[in-house]
Amino acid sequence: MKETINANIGQQVFTLDRDAYDRLTIYLNDVRRRIASDADEVIGDIEIRIAEILRESLHSSMMVVTLAMVNMAIARIGAPEDFGSATQETSESSRGVEAKQLRRSRTNRSIAGVCGGIADHLGIDATILRIVMLFLIIFGGMSLWVYIILWLLIPEE
Repeated sequence: MKETINANIGQQVFTLDRDAYDRLTIYLNDVRRRIASDADEVIGDIEIRIAEILRESLHSSMMVVTLAMVNMAIARIGAPEDFGSATQETSESSRGVEAKQLRRSRTNRSIAGVCGGIADHLGIDATILRIVMLFLIIFGGMSLWVYIILWLLIPEE
């Protein structure tokens, strides 16, 4: 027995089994990451096309969309790679919204995650930043209070 999910695809309601729903969700998210601009409009058009293909496959409105039907629809539309590379700007980045916010690290922390978060944000090794921070505190270039203030001001992941 499989779990089924009701989903709205291109303004049409379908009943999908769990495998088909998961595959379709992954596919649409992957395509969304690869589209540089107007992602919502393009994804809407893709959903409408998927709905048309699925309606052709279903003989009755009471039938459940299977993984094979979703894979067939994806094969007809095209692989996510056909929409561009995943390294393209997302629509948020193209509007000037910063994709990577400064946050204290929960996983890469020694004391409070300040150095780990700053290192992640800057794309450098956290160990190097910790050593630099330690030298600045010890040799008077930076006060311990600055670290404590950063601890309080920078939100945690």
